[in-house]
Amino acid sequence: MIESRKIRVLVAEDEESFLHVLTTVLESTQRFELYPCESGNEAVQMLKGSHFDVIILDHMMPGMTGLNVLQWLHEQKSETPVIMLTGAGSENIATEAMKLGAYDYLRKDQFDKTHFPIIVSGVYERYLFRKDKEQLENSAREREKNLLTLEVIINSVSSLSEIVLSTIAKLAFLADESEHLLRPRVQPEGKEQFEDHFRRLREELETLAYASKTIVGIPTPSGKAALKANDPLPMPKADLPQKEKVPLKSTPNQ
Repeated sequence: MIESRKIRVLVAEDEESFLHVLTTVLESTQRFELYPCESGNEAVQMLKGSHFDVIILDHMMPGMTGLNVLQWLHEQKSETPVIMLTGAGSENIATEAMKLGAYDYLRKDQFDKTHFPIIVSGVYERYLFRKDKEQLENSAREREKNLLTLEVIINSVSSLSEIVLSTIAKLAFLADESEHLLRPRVQPEGKEQFEDHFRRLREELETLAYASKTIVGIPTPSGKAALKANDPLPMPKADLPQKEKVPLKSTPNQ
């Protein structure tokens, strides 16, 4: 995928005539914006001040060689794609350049004016494809991390809600027992207030139980749910005395 804007290309070549050929061939396609220089040191200075889409380096230049510039780019953690220009019989240079992160290399004795722009465009396309792939992979990892975090949170909330449900069940059991035990001691004039008090207490407990069961019923990313809102409220068995619950409404006044 090539962007609509021109591709910015830095060309470092110490042979003026060949530098002219390289820039002329690329400019003729009207797809590239060329920035020529004649030494590795000059290339580094330009790289410090500007961003380029593709870098073309001659491996043999006075001062800093193409490999020196490539090594500098490697140390700077630059991801800009590089094409190394080599001479005949310099396969070891090409190998070293590829190890340092060069995308491609081109032998000067096999230079093809027609094929050269295609090589440069292809390198840039590979770079864009690689960046898109990395971005998708990073997004997928971040999404997976967020889902795992969400599942931990939901599981924690579910565990807490189950504890709350158990506690509410105990309170409801104790409230029923207390009402049964206290009812005989209530004076007739306080009966209505007594019943209203326990009625409101029971309503509050039912509201809390419904809210807790609703929270527990939220499905986790793995598809699990501890309880649903319409599941029965769990009653404690081990830590409360097991006795038949006395119906409140049917208890006779004493």
